[in-house]
Amino acid sequence: MWRGKGLRLCPPEILLSKLEFYSVKGKVKLWFESYFSNRYQSVSITNNVLNRNYLSTWEEIEHGVPQGSILGPLFFHFCINDLPKAINDKSVPVLFADDTSILITSPNKNDFQLKITATFNFINEWLNTNILSINFNKTYYVQFITKK
Repeated sequence: MWRGKGLRLCPPEILLSKLEFYSVKGKVKLWFESYFSNRYQSVSITNNVLNRNYLSTWEEIEHGVPQGSILGPLFFHFCINDLPKAINDKSVPVLFADDTSILITSPNKNDFQLKITATFNFINEWLNTNILSINFNKTYYVQFITKK
């Protein structure tokens, strides 16, 4: 079983093309495009011991959606909605919220190795196509083996 929770969101141009694939066009698409343009953020840190506030410089957001935004989960689902079709028939993807698990089963060790290699090749191809990467600090691989 592969469990990944560390995907960063698609770049806006890929996300917008996926929205168009799902028939989001016209004024609605223009509204989404405006959501991704001219966005800036800064970080504010409060030191209660010294009773001081620190504020970073404002920087333009070039990728993704602001953390904690209402639209973030919706965009994430549009971004990964085609992942199950990209994975071969040798595995079963399970998507829930921002958690993705991929189940691979086989009673034969060699067959299992072939399935997992093929599945990871499909996943890597999908990630490269969508300009995504995995956060390996949040990704786990678990293998269950029976006594038989």
